[in-house]
Amino acid sequence: MNLLALDIGMRRTGIAFCSGETDVPVALDTFAHTDTAALVEHVLALVRKRELDRIVCGFPLLLSGDEGSQCAFVKSVVDQLEASGIAVSLLDERYSTPNISGIDGDAAAACQLLLTFLEREKRSR
Repeated sequence: MNLLALDIGMRRTGIAFCSGETDVPVALDTFAHTDTAALVEHVLALVRKRELDRIVCGFPLLLSGDEGSQCAFVKSVVDQLEASGIAVSLLDERYSTPNISGIDGDAAAACQLLLTFLEREKRSR
């Protein structure tokens, strides 16, 4: 299964890809966007180019576990992606952004989302 992970932000979105042949997440360039339409268009282009089966989106719950305003934004993006026919899974992204200097934290968080998703998939088999 070819997967794409998104760490969706209001202005920047971390992206990672995982080929079903390797199951190794690879960080892609973080995408800077000015609006939701540009983000959705970019992601749908990746869906076509990489023949994706599913998108895994980080769901930014508050530390309390409640949904905040960022969750509503992510849901609006997810709704638009799902309307195009692509399967989307939401995954709790609390604690997924590494605190390491010199790396793209958004892309690293997207890689971590894929690793978590793949691990859960293996356990459920």
